[in-house]
Amino acid sequence: MKIERYPKNLEILVNQHIGRYLEASSKPTLIDRARQLRKSIEKGKKEKHGKWTFSIPRETPLTFKENDCKLQVDISCEIGGINEDIQKQSINLRIWSCDKNISFREGIDAPELKKNLKYLNWKRVVLRFHFDLKVPNGKNIEPLYHLQVGGCQMEGENCWIPEEIQVPRFPYIPMDLILLCEFILMNFFPKKYKELKKDREWISLVRKSQEIFQEPYLNGCMKCINNEEDTLLGKLVSLKGVEREH
Repeated sequence: MKIERYPKNLEILVNQHIGRYLEASSKPTLIDRARQLRKSIEKGKKEKHGKWTFSIPRETPLTFKENDCKLQVDISCEIGGINEDIQKQSINLRIWSCDKNISFREGIDAPELKKNLKYLNWKRVVLRFHFDLKVPNGKNIEPLYHLQVGGCQMEGENCWIPEEIQVPRFPYIPMDLILLCEFILMNFFPKKYKELKKDREWISLVRKSQEIFQEPYLNGCMKCINNEEDTLLGKLVSLKGVEREH
């Protein structure tokens, strides 16, 4: 099974490609979570139910170092499935500003917040994104895989995005930790990304995640495009969603 290779892929990701861009505590955290995933897959295989889970809690996210623009990114996620069938996929991306001129808005934010942010070295969440798989049989009209801005806030974020607004949810291709790391490097560490694009081992690593998480979905989308009875978006928001092939 392709998913059996995923724990090893995660260890390759951190040991060979992104380790020096992570905060010190995040590297061993990801390695530990990858090994827990391996045990989960082995247990599912042994007990013949095939269930597995992989998670990085919001309380201890995978955290990248501050970049040249004084922005810092972290990731938390919950991914799970049965054998090759992905049944849960929720990935959270937070962008923190460490720049006083961005973190505090003169004339808008309260003076008390300024004192708090100064104590926190001006660290504040300025953007938050969720990459999610629709809950099975959910009643909301939303694409099967979607991107949402905002969401539930945690203590200490001081985020200015209202969590009460739950829309819109944009159709989006499935993401996993490796694919999202490629996205982060491209946007926040562009010099490193240019180097990696020439690295055949890196390309191979990303393509393996594409095969596991994106290929079945995109094959299903092509079926929807060729279906004259509905639109692609209409099919994506239906209760059955896209028929994913494995």
